[in-house]
Amino acid sequence: LGDTLQMGTATAGFVYDTSVSGATSPISGQRSRFEVSPAFGSLDFMTAIADYRRHFMPASFYTISGRLVHYGWYGNDSESTSLYPLYLGYPEFVRGYGAGSLRGNECEAGPAGGSCEVYDRMLGSRLVVANLEVRFPLLRPFGVRSGMYGPVPIEVAFFADGGVAWTKSQRPSFVGGERKPISSAGVSFRLNLFGYAVAQTDFAYPLQRPGRGWVWAFNLMPGF
Repeated sequence: LGDTLQMGTATAGFVYDTSVSGATSPISGQRSRFEVSPAFGSLDFMTAIADYRRHFMPASFYTISGRLVHYGWYGNDSESTSLYPLYLGYPEFVRGYGAGSLRGNECEAGPAGGSCEVYDRMLGSRLVVANLEVRFPLLRPFGVRSGMYGPVPIEVAFFADGGVAWTKSQRPSFVGGERKPISSAGVSFRLNLFGYAVAQTDFAYPLQRPGRGWVWAFNLMPGF
């Protein structure tokens, strides 16, 4: 067993939200969130989050959504081995890189041996993510006119995701470091489950996984 940690936290944030939600995700407006959460006690570090989202509706029932997020840990213990690193491949960040989808032939040992390079590059204490989606109700292009979604609230979203994770010693490539970004593209289908949850199925093509092809995943989460 690991050592016992005794921690205290505090949070301060600013949220601005004019977004209008549809059945499965926002369809117009914008949302921004800036938050800092210092943690103190056995470990001393601070979590910083900057999250900006914008939703445009250039034509009725069609939405273009973009998001830019920074999530980072800062301070003396921000990279303590007692903390599990941030992971860039979660479905809310860059789709198509889930840890469960990695295959053994993708994990060639690095120079030190015993590591998985394609996985290790997605771990860090800080990350930046950008997402772009074009969303529309599934049945709308087929002439369904009974409300926005038709009889079944299903949304289609064509997406492009990208991001980079880094540490204090391994900086991202856009500032001259060695950590290169990852990206993916694909399509998501979202279904409103009677107002209790949103089911999302993703079909993603990860661009930095040569030979892997399409990856699918199922999650309960609304669109960003």
